[in-house]
Amino acid sequence: MKPTEELQISWVSVLSAAGVGLDALREGLRGPAGPPAAREPADAHRYAGLPGRVAAVPDFDITDYVPRKGTKNLDRTTKLGLAASTLLKRELSERAEISDSSWQSTGIAMGTVVGSLSSSVELDADIINGKGIDLVNPAVFPNTTMNCCASQIAIWHRLRGPNSTLANGSVSALSALRYGARLIRCGHARRMLVGGVEELSPHTAWGIRLKKDVDESVVIGEGAAMVALEPAGPGAPPGLATLTACEVMFAPRRTRAGYAEALRRAVARALEAAAGVDVRLVLPGAVGTVLEGSEQAALEPLDAERVDVRVAVGECGGALGAMQMAAAAALGRPGTGVLITGIDDSGAVAAAVLTMGSGS
Repeated sequence: MKPTEELQISWVSVLSAAGVGLDALREGLRGPAGPPAAREPADAHRYAGLPGRVAAVPDFDITDYVPRKGTKNLDRTTKLGLAASTLLKRELSERAEISDSSWQSTGIAMGTVVGSLSSSVELDADIINGKGIDLVNPAVFPNTTMNCCASQIAIWHRLRGPNSTLANGSVSALSALRYGARLIRCGHARRMLVGGVEELSPHTAWGIRLKKDVDESVVIGEGAAMVALEPAGPGAPPGLATLTACEVMFAPRRTRAGYAEALRRAVARALEAAAGVDVRLVLPGAVGTVLEGSEQAALEPLDAERVDVRVAVGECGGALGAMQMAAAAALGRPGTGVLITGIDDSGAVAAAVLTMGSGS
């Protein structure tokens, strides 16, 4: 395709602490603060003593999405991502007739912080404290690699396009969005499934609480969300949104002012690329964190409604940007723009503008 041709988001799938699907997410964003207590994980006893609350994807069972065979040794991160990709592919197939060759030229770009941290920790513990290196189950080793989720999605759905995992903190999914767009524009893929995934485990939950970057009032959640990104035009199903701009930058100075300045530059570049788009909704990514002040300073000049996505899905690491994309599809009004922003304490900042289409 030509670099100037538009890319659209054809559809979105989402599993979060708010529930499964855009309707559940929309209800969570408009409802009371925080996911319901009923959505605590089945193994809630493992979080005893942890400050604040945790919330899992309610009633999640991977066999509701794919056949049971082959799922026994998959970690929760991979199961969540596989479920999201299955929902997305199913919906796309129902909305338009997509050829096998089109699916074979479809790639994946997933965002995450570290993949399945619990898989790595538990395998190490088995080796050091118990079974030893010769007796651990070799089938669980792939779960410890960061690209396990994206690879399994490709295997299950027979996708032969580029397969990538991007780890850029809380802006990982927005980094994946920019990367996926570049792959399509450079001719490496016909379509990209782009998203983010993060599992809930005691390891991640305690890490978040001990780091103290996220306020204890924010629920620690989990989930996966994916979008189908492809060229707009003949043959493509009606789009939910057009990807108008996506900027990922870095703050050289990791101070409150440094973060704010870097995000301000990213937002300015995104809005410049989206000149003429009426931005009516802003989805900030740092609400409830120590970086909230920097983000507010960068967004201060913008006069638009703001919605905190964490209020519905909780703190979900590298999946946050994907949840913001899903929230844009759930709340955005046709013909208007939605600005998505994020800051990670590593110095990464991101800003994206989606122009909502008639399918939203």
